[in-house]
Amino acid sequence: MKINGVELEFELFDADTEELKNRYFQELEKMKTIKSDMPDGTEREKSVYLCRKVKGLFDHVFGKGMGEEICGAGNNVLLCMRAYRQLVHEQIRQQNEYEEILSSLR
Repeated sequence: MKINGVELEFELFDADTEELKNRYFQELEKMKTIKSDMPDGTEREKSVYLCRKVKGLFDHVFGKGMGEEICGAGNNVLLCMRAYRQLVHEQIRQQNEYEEILSSLR
């Protein structure tokens, strides 16, 4: 898949990428508290926090530096959130495709 022009290997149902899959779901679990953990402060501080979290997810799943490569060096919160949404949508698409194929085999 490609996010912001960066090609990523993101095949959740490839047996050879089990470690990536585990890292992804661990990071996704951490993202569930992003709103409740958001610091009080200015809009800028909140944007920096959100960008740091999203970039951290990409770093942990795909390798150090990938967050900045995908989301840029700055703190464009919309760019970061779009990248995150695109990744999650791809996960859901793959899961739905898997379930559809699996149900056709029954």
